Amino acid sequence: MNQNIIIVSGGCSVDPIFFINQIKKMGNRLIICCDGGARHLRNLGIKPDVIIGDMDSIDSVQLANYSAQKIKIIKYPANKDFTDTELALDYALSLKPREILIWCSLGGRIDHTLANVFLLCKGEKKGIATFLMDEHCEVFILNKKVSFIKEAGKTVSLLALTPQVTGFTLTGFLYPLKKGSLKMGESRGISNIINKDRADITVDKGKLLLIKYHRKDFFPEAT
Repeated sequence: MNQNIIIVSGGCSVDPIFFINQIKKMGNRLIICCDGGARHLRNLGIKPDVIIGDMDSIDSVQLANYSAQKIKIIKYPANKDFTDTELALDYALSLKPREILIWCSLGGRIDHTLANVFLLCKGEKKGIATFLMDEHCEVFILNKKVSFIKEAGKTVSLLALTPQVTGFTLTGFLYPLKKGSLKMGESRGISNIINKDRADITVDKGKLLLIKYHRKDFFPEAT
């Protein structure tokens, strides 16, 4: 299946215009909603294809509405072991899509945000491109190579997700690097800037968490 999947989590809302513009670009797509995320879609007038969770955060009238429209509802008990976002991701991965974008999963509760960051490891292990997204940035795991074309001026931050990342090279950045290393817990990879029409990052060994901001000098704390 060469389908794109959007997961709408129950965390902080995102800019509606940015969100709608991004999902329009995805073409063939499936929208999975964590139960609390239904409020985000309702405000945008978008109908989900699947709703997953313990249904403790969704309005009962809205849930009944979705049920009457034959939208697929997968309900879990309230004392489940995993977050609704993880359950939604597991379901999405089982469909073997090309790409998964998880929205409304950043900001707010730090425990949920960190859990969502580590959920990216599940997608990476399956070989499926998985991203956390909002109007400020995209977050994903890099374990080999990534290129950025015509994105000069944008900020990119790198954090080690394994005890040590070795042999990683940055070209096309304000602070280039050749065969460098980064240890988990170090902050040296924060706030680099793309300064060429093409920028590349390659890694020999280890995994990097990569955060790329969508716009030049536009960060959450500046709004």
